[in-house]
Amino acid sequence: MWGEMGNDMCDDDDPFDLLCAPQEFSPVELAAAYVGYLGTGDEDLGWANNWALDLCLGGRWLDVWRVLQAIPELPEPIPNKILAVVAAGMLEDLLKNAGEEYVDRVEVLARDNATFGRMLTGVWPSSIDSEVWERVVRFCRSFPDPLDQPYRY
Repeated sequence: MWGEMGNDMCDDDDPFDLLCAPQEFSPVELAAAYVGYLGTGDEDLGWANNWALDLCLGGRWLDVWRVLQAIPELPEPIPNKILAVVAAGMLEDLLKNAGEEYVDRVEVLARDNATFGRMLTGVWPSSIDSEVWERVVRFCRSFPDPLDQPYRY
């Protein structure tokens, strides 16, 4: 299920060890908890925000990608404010650190899923590789419903 399970840093005796979370939850469950936390600030879901940060800081890009894929598949509509936070966080980190590996997949999902496409329009250039950034901008300029009206790049 998860591409990077079996993390040597995982403490199996600590039920709150965030590095262990992927062994206990599916990408959809983690995506739902993360989006839920971003939307409500519910402290009971705060672990999901910490978990997302740990995945990005740990360079676990396959797991980040799987959660990003799950977000637009959640049953409830996701407000633009939350899409913008995910765009500026997990999605931007993925493109900045592993963009060459994931940009094809990102473009395909953005074309096939309007929610993901809208989320992609919220990514800023930061230090994303110039070739990857050009592809993101090309898609976003053609997207009919960007988060920012009009698209700024």
